[in-house]
Amino acid sequence: MTKCFVRDLEPNKTITSSFLVQSKEIRQKKTGEPFLCLVLSDRTGEVEARMWDNAAEAMDLFDRDDFVQVKGLVQMFHNRPQLILHKLRRMDESAISSPPSSLTAAQPVSARTRAAARNACSGDS
Repeated sequence: MTKCFVRDLEPNKTITSSFLVQSKEIRQKKTGEPFLCLVLSDRTGEVEARMWDNAAEAMDLFDRDDFVQVKGLVQMFHNRPQLILHKLRRMDESAISSPPSSLTAAQPVSARTRAAARNACSGDS
């Protein structure tokens, strides 16, 4: 699987990729059925995601801070990309830790250099 980064999401494209779950909410449609409202991230940014169908089956499979593999359609919502998820699964530990893993690309990173971060921590701005 080729990693599709958040920064590279294009409208009307179907993607399959892995992300870190930053937040997870279970909400209700007007019909009373549940749907998932997620924020997924990688090192290039965050994207909101919705799972309208099969949410009841998927909601207990993963938690916040889990890595998930998703398949979905990129749509624009309020001038920002949003993923409409068709499939979602929690990734197991062996997939996360086995090289070469695209998941290291899913981990958020700071734009600061390590030296700048150390200086900030020690009070040397």
